[in-house]
Amino acid sequence: MDYQPQPQFEESALKESCTADCSSCPTFPAPFRRIGDSTYCRFSQLTFAAGEGVTFPADRMVRILFVMSGSLRLEHGNDTVRLVTSKQCVCLARSERFVVTAQDDETHVVVLSLIHRIEFCEQDIFDKVMPYDSVVPTESVPTLAMHPAIERLLGTFFTIRQMFNCVRYHRMKATELFMIIKVLYTPTEHAYFFQSMIQPQDNFRVFVCNNYDKAQGVAELASLAGMSLSVFKRRFAEHFNDSVYHWMMRQKALKVFSDIRDGEDSTKALMNKYGFRHYTQFSRFCKNYLQATPAQLISSIKKK
Repeated sequence: MDYQPQPQFEESALKESCTADCSSCPTFPAPFRRIGDSTYCRFSQLTFAAGEGVTFPADRMVRILFVMSGSLRLEHGNDTVRLVTSKQCVCLARSERFVVTAQDDETHVVVLSLIHRIEFCEQDIFDKVMPYDSVVPTESVPTLAMHPAIERLLGTFFTIRQMFNCVRYHRMKATELFMIIKVLYTPTEHAYFFQSMIQPQDNFRVFVCNNYDKAQGVAELASLAGMSLSVFKRRFAEHFNDSVYHWMMRQKALKVFSDIRDGEDSTKALMNKYGFRHYTQFSRFCKNYLQATPAQLISSIKKK
């Protein structure tokens, strides 16, 4: 299939386009009108033939794509490609450029664009009930299976044309969607799917787990968290009962071991991937954190 450059996705105007006076609205009383008032959110529906698609620009929007039918080829950067199939949803981080291309005719997609947060019931969707020892995979394009309740909600969204340009309607439906997500998915799934949106004040442990491998060191990780180095170290010790440096090295070691367990038997490839310039340095690292040299680890896995 010959893929052509995809046109850029354009958001609707951010300003309220509904001219109605909502102060005495008989349909949606005040408590409902308040929901999401400070947050821009907008639903859009897109339909593509095979080979068609769109480019999402690197702007301040977080976008959630719900693939109702067909499938999408999603490109991010130079080497990240993900296939998102029917009845799946994917969360695209803000300030990142993504290109999506339909793989099938009649690929139908609903896009929710929002500015970073969504709140409901005076609470943020993120909470602190995720199990202490949870492992949260980090991915640039996290994907979840779409629950049938979400499919039903989105399937009826565009049936009332008079509501298409009502900003409050979009906000209320976004609130309903997030309430469903809150109930039907686990805290660990929330942390995985919305990882690009989680900040230290939401859940410090989740923020660290989702961002530690994006930083070159402790100081850079503290900077990502928007904290001074001393404050970050203190918060880290409170949550992890370990030093930041030792914990980060331990995570790197676990990734090295995971690669070896999955079949990687080239020490040179491992060194390049994890930033070791000399074998002696890499060997010392493995001895300290995995209690064996790289050769011993590779040999032990091959014997199993």
